[in-house]
Amino acid sequence: MLQKDLSQTLKSRRQMLNEIIEYKKFLIGIKKNRVPLDLLKDSISNLTLRSITSQTQKKSFIIIAETKKASPSAGVLKKRYNPGSLAISYEKGGASAISVLTEDKYFLGSVKHLTIVKQSTHLPVLAKDFFIDEYQVYEAKKYGADCILLILRILSDEQFISLFNLVTGLGLEVLCEIHNEKEMERFFNIVPNQHNVLLGINSRDLDTLSINHNSTIRLISMAKGVKIPVIAESGIKNKNDLLAVYKAGAKGALIGEYLLRSKSPAMALKKLLQEIENG
Repeated sequence: MLQKDLSQTLKSRRQMLNEIIEYKKFLIGIKKNRVPLDLLKDSISNLTLRSITSQTQKKSFIIIAETKKASPSAGVLKKRYNPGSLAISYEKGGASAISVLTEDKYFLGSVKHLTIVKQSTHLPVLAKDFFIDEYQVYEAKKYGADCILLILRILSDEQFISLFNLVTGLGLEVLCEIHNEKEMERFFNIVPNQHNVLLGINSRDLDTLSINHNSTIRLISMAKGVKIPVIAESGIKNKNDLLAVYKAGAKGALIGEYLLRSKSPAMALKKLLQEIENG
């Protein structure tokens, strides 16, 4: 019975990822009908762009602090969710960039939160969503994104290259997210260049939602020596997790739930950065 329940759980989680992608396609269709792509392009102003990759060159280790109200794995994280206030707190705590979860149905985010965060801080802003269409990229740029998350698992090689070229052609940076060795090999085979790109290694498997730190440490170690900055994503819950990815060779970490659940995100962030300095 336990094995059957586990199998059903894994199946439902895999179905959730498929549901999210299908919902994205549906939502993009609605948006295109309301505001055609050409009109969206015309509405984009040339905002001053901020760089996350330059932060990795200036500092030995960076933290990209995440603003999000909820997630399928954790539920609602902040009932009184104010992305602007959170971003200000993160900047005071020493964050080098802010990740904004913009997915609306499953994470209760909004693309408009990008503007709120961009106007609240001086930090680069990462748009974190399930990007599958050029429309989303132009929309994210309009609302203030400096960097776009591309999840390799949900894109074909052709889709990835097309979106990558669009993002970088617009002057934005790319955080490419991978989850295993096979995806890492794909990334290094198809990434068009090594400029304006970061490699994100996510500890959380999108199919099972489980965390595997050992796999992440191994993948970070495999990427040692490459010019592309490596960012550890998900599952960092204490100083030991952070020190492990730092010592393995990561140039930074993307942290959300740990900071969002803390009483003082700024203080929690400061303590993590102090551990890196002392470690």
